[in-house]
Amino acid sequence: MSWGDPAGVGPEVVLRALATAPPELGPAIVVGDPARLAEAAERLGLPPLRDVRAIGVGCPAEILFAGQPSAASGRAGAAAVRAGIELVQSGEAAALVTAPLNKEALGLAGEPYPGHTELLATELNAPQTRMMLQGGGLRVVLVTTHIALRDVPTAITAEGILQTCRTARAGLIELGIAQPRLALAALNPHASDGGRFGDEEQRILEPALALARAEGICVEGPLPADTLFSQAIRPERGIDAVIALYHDQGLIPVKLVAFGGATNVTLGLPIVRTSPDHGTAYDIAGQGVAEATSFLEAMRVARQLVAARQG
Repeated sequence: MSWGDPAGVGPEVVLRALATAPPELGPAIVVGDPARLAEAAERLGLPPLRDVRAIGVGCPAEILFAGQPSAASGRAGAAAVRAGIELVQSGEAAALVTAPLNKEALGLAGEPYPGHTELLATELNAPQTRMMLQGGGLRVVLVTTHIALRDVPTAITAEGILQTCRTARAGLIELGIAQPRLALAALNPHASDGGRFGDEEQRILEPALALARAEGICVEGPLPADTLFSQAIRPERGIDAVIALYHDQGLIPVKLVAFGGATNVTLGLPIVRTSPDHGTAYDIAGQGVAEATSFLEAMRVARQLVAARQG
C-alpha cells in the first residue's frame, strides 16, 4: 500500500488501519518514507509499522502533516504509487491499496496526471480503465473522471459509454456477479424529455446502449439521474451498477449514503488496485482524528478481488 500525500491524512489512515486490521487481511507492505512514518506513529500514539519500503520515496520532515499541497508532497505521493506498482508486478505484493493524493500537489510536482486513475492507466499501459465507487448498496462506474464539467458533453462518446459498459461488466463478474445488470444515467434533466433539453440521449447514449446490448451486455437506460440512484439502491430493483457520465453525477450519491465506508476500485487494470473514498483532508492532517474505516474496506475489497482473480 502507498502512503498517499504525506502532507495530508494518508500516513495516519495507513497507520490506523494497520493498527486495527483483523488478521485475515494478512500482512501489508507500506511504501513511504520510513523516517516520516515512524515520526507519524510516535506523534499519533500508534504502533510503528513492521514493513516499510522507501524505494525512492523521500520526504522532508516539514512536509509531514503540513496541511497544504506542495511539490515535495506531490513527488513523495506519486513515487510511492509507482513503487507500489513495482511490488505488485514483481509478485512481492498481491494488490495495491492507495492512500489519497492531492491533484494540486501532483501538478506542482510536474506530474501530468490529475489523479491516481490516470497515473495507473499510463504506468500499466491500460487505456480502458474505469473508476468504480461502491458503498451503501450502490456501485457506480464513471464514463469520464477528472475533467471540467463544461467539457463533459463533448467528452461523452458512444464508444466511451460502450467501453465503460464492457469494463463494468467484466469487473462485476470478477466480483462474483455472474450476470451483471447495468443502468445508464442520462446527461440531461428528465433524460431530455424527447429532445427538449438537449439531444445527447438520442444522439449518443441510445446508440451506445444498442451497441452494448448487441454484445450481450444487460443495460437499461438512459434513465433520469435524479431518480435512478434511489432505484439502484433498492435490491429488488436488480441494478448491480450505475454507469454515470461524469464525476459528481456518480460520486455524490455514493458518498451521500456511505461516505467514510465506500471504496474506489480501478477497473480494467492488470493489477488489483483499491482506495478509500476520501481525499487528503489537509484541514485535519496530523490531528489524530482521521478515520480508517474506508481504508480498511479498501483492504478488504482488494483481498476479495485477489481471491477472485486467483480462482
